[in-house]
Amino acid sequence: MPTKKPVVKKEAPARRSPITRTEGERRLIEAAANLIQHKPFSEVSLREISLLADVNHRFVHTWFGGKNELLLAVVRQKVLDLVDAVPRAESGTPAINFFDPEVVSMVRLMIWLDLEGVNTGELFPNTPLVDALTARYVEVEKIDPAIARQAATQAISLGLAGGTFGSLIGLSDMSSVVPVMQLWRHIVGLLAEHPPK
Repeated sequence: MPTKKPVVKKEAPARRSPITRTEGERRLIEAAANLIQHKPFSEVSLREISLLADVNHRFVHTWFGGKNELLLAVVRQKVLDLVDAVPRAESGTPAINFFDPEVVSMVRLMIWLDLEGVNTGELFPNTPLVDALTARYVEVEKIDPAIARQAATQAISLGLAGGTFGSLIGLSDMSSVVPVMQLWRHIVGLLAEHPPK
């Protein structure tokens, strides 16, 4: 008669001590942001996010409402991270690297959420990224305040399009965008000297 191998119980992984909602939300946002860098958005599951975050998956529904709302929180956090980075960029250099994989992923995530029917238009009640870049243009780049906001809006639009769809027009990284941005900065300078009537 064959001998039976003793059943060895595996120890459950040690769980972290109870966490605050703020800590739990932060962990879930970071875990989701990490996973969407490596997998299609539709294939990232709440259980996978929760496991990586070491947070019970039920809290996603309690704290966010669902997967799409959690992914909106990822976008919100990434935009706020960009806002914080704008003032630290050196004068004369792009304040935002639109070819950064996290930025590209954030933009694609917003597009995906929009296609899923999620209202991304209400993500921010104001425009913090435009505001931060406008302030930088006025204070650091010395662009005329009368056109700084429009210039910031254009720069963000060009950057987002270039970073997300640049391969369609031969832009592959920030170095390929530099000549385009230099031309754009020259045009802004001309507009500052000769404002449209």
